[in-house]
Amino acid sequence: MIKSIKHNIALKLDSIGFIASTICAIHCMAMPFILLLLTLYGLEFIANPLFEITFIATSVAIGVFTFRHGYFNHHKKVYPFLIFICGLVLIIGGHFVHDHHQSEIHGNSDYLLLMVSPVGAFLIGLGHFINRKLSKICKAKSCDC
Repeated sequence: MIKSIKHNIALKLDSIGFIASTICAIHCMAMPFILLLLTLYGLEFIANPLFEITFIATSVAIGVFTFRHGYFNHHKKVYPFLIFICGLVLIIGGHFVHDHHQSEIHGNSDYLLLMVSPVGAFLIGLGHFINRKLSKICKAKSCDC
């Protein structure tokens, strides 16, 4: 009974992780285009580094739970977690190497760095998607859940 509840929570968190990474990818891609308009609409908080760090921390917390649960209780495959880690490294690297505010002030933008974070967010979402699919397949085959 408890394992079934944990399994349902893990599947829901994988869905949340997938949705959050999609929102993150959209956020990362849209920032260069909407950064100047944020103050007009009162959305300065989206450009705040604390907002981005909160998304990253939430992603790590959800990922640790869901990938650990999927690996130990269902599929015993490490590659969804490795995909997640690769995406996380790209996002963290893109976040700490590129500063949105400096690009706005100086008018320069390194487009390669701007694309690193959306690719990282895509990989995080892909890792959650694969983990969810593997966990559901395992559940359907009555693995040790």
